[in-house]
Amino acid sequence: MSLKTVCLEGKGDPDIIGIDYERLEALCNIPGLESNDRTASEEAHRAFMSSYKQIFIRTPKPLPRISWHEDKRVPEKEKQGETSEEKPSGARPKLTTSRPSHDPIISQMIKAAKKYPVERSPSENQLMMSALKLFPILMDQIDPPELRYISRMVMIESWERGHTIFAEGGFYIVVRGSVRPCDDDSSTEETKPKIGVGGSFGALEASEESSSSEVIRCVLTLEPCEILKIPHSGYAKVRKDLQGQTFALKETLVQRCTFYQDWPRLSVQKVANLIQMKNFPANHVLVKEGRVCALVAFIHKGECNILQDIGTVMKLSKRGCINSVVVGQLGPFESFGEVSILTDQPSPCTVVTQTPVQAGVITPEKLQELDSITRSLMRQSAKPTCGKLTEEEISKQYMCQERQKEWEHVKKKVLSDSLFYNGIQPGVGKWTINRSKKMH
Repeated sequence: MSLKTVCLEGKGDPDIIGIDYERLEALCNIPGLESNDRTASEEAHRAFMSSYKQIFIRTPKPLPRISWHEDKRVPEKEKQGETSEEKPSGARPKLTTSRPSHDPIISQMIKAAKKYPVERSPSENQLMMSALKLFPILMDQIDPPELRYISRMVMIESWERGHTIFAEGGFYIVVRGSVRPCDDDSSTEETKPKIGVGGSFGALEASEESSSSEVIRCVLTLEPCEILKIPHSGYAKVRKDLQGQTFALKETLVQRCTFYQDWPRLSVQKVANLIQMKNFPANHVLVKEGRVCALVAFIHKGECNILQDIGTVMKLSKRGCINSVVVGQLGPFESFGEVSILTDQPSPCTVVTQTPVQAGVITPEKLQELDSITRSLMRQSAKPTCGKLTEEEISKQYMCQERQKEWEHVKKKVLSDSLFYNGIQPGVGKWTINRSKKMH
């Protein structure tokens, strides 16, 4: 009877993998289990029921995993004394811990940065550029165009614990581990907080300003560290190359304009030195009619509309909200605003960007820095953006534009009605744009 009870209780349990027959035999030999005395049999039965589950062999439960990177326990007294001292410096709160939040990207960056720059693939260079964006301490000090070139020259240095690093040759960022500032004689300054992941020491430029006391020049590694290095010579070369490319672009903007094609190169360079590259959104007013121009612009990319007030022609407008008419356009390698500023006369037209525009800009204050010969040469070469039109000319231009708008509206309406009555819905079914790709 006892054996049947054991089998019924253990049936269907997925954790049971076998039976311990030694314990089963011990349970079967309990005194009084087979006695006819009711009291003895009841006690033996209770003893059997309380311990019969021990005969089943179950799968062992896995122990919880112990992390190898878990910090060692520190007494509470020591913790209270260290909390006020060990605060990372030179880094923002997001990157002060010893384990950054983007650990996979950082690990791949370290692996790629240990190669020589000439040995890295284009995908690795792209990875380096993406990883460097995670360090705000670097992005706050460089311009976005410089990041692409910096990512191709950075290197990773590995340091063991207790080594002294002198930061006289470049700018260093702690990628793994931590360091503490120290004096040149390798004596650590306990009063200064340690520098964790994302912190930095050294300077990007080897100048007199960077040699101030605020720049950390020497550190001591507190644990095995991976440190990113940007050398002074490499960064100086990047800045020089970018400045050369920018100046060449400014020089090209001036030379390719119709007014300045016959200028000597020396005069072109004087004007190019005053240019600042700026981006303007669409529908941005650059020049207002009736006012002196606030800038001289050399368009590099994009287009601008030249507008004039319609005055009395406004009565012809059906909507009553149009007060200007397009009388011309300006495209790449065209300029405007020189005559208005040099002669101190109001502009005869309004210039509005039609598309996003990139242009080289010279402010009136900068333009006055030119020598008298160059300003006189510019006054003779440049011409007004647009002459003042008569009311009759403005009326004709306005009517032509209104007829063109009305014709475009009629064409669009007729086309949409024709498609609708013929059951054609563009972008649906066989009228999709990528229908040829599906057929292939």
